[in-house]
Amino acid sequence: MSSKRIYYWFLYLIIVVIATYVFKSLQQTSLFEDKMNKYTAWIIYGIIVLAGYKNFVYDPRNKNE
Repeated sequence: MSSKRIYYWFLYLIIVVIATYVFKSLQQTSLFEDKMNKYTAWIIYGIIVLAGYKNFVYDPRNKNE
């Protein structure tokens, strides 16, 4: 594993930690009383995690970076 891939993994982990923190802090507010807001937050969280994985883990591995 090259140092560039380790850097990409580190960026991905930071993105996941920040997205999780924001999601958990949103759960503390009154926004989650409405089910539509709750599902929307889950969808956005999932998109962030999956897009981050694709761009920072999957693609660099296939390009042998």
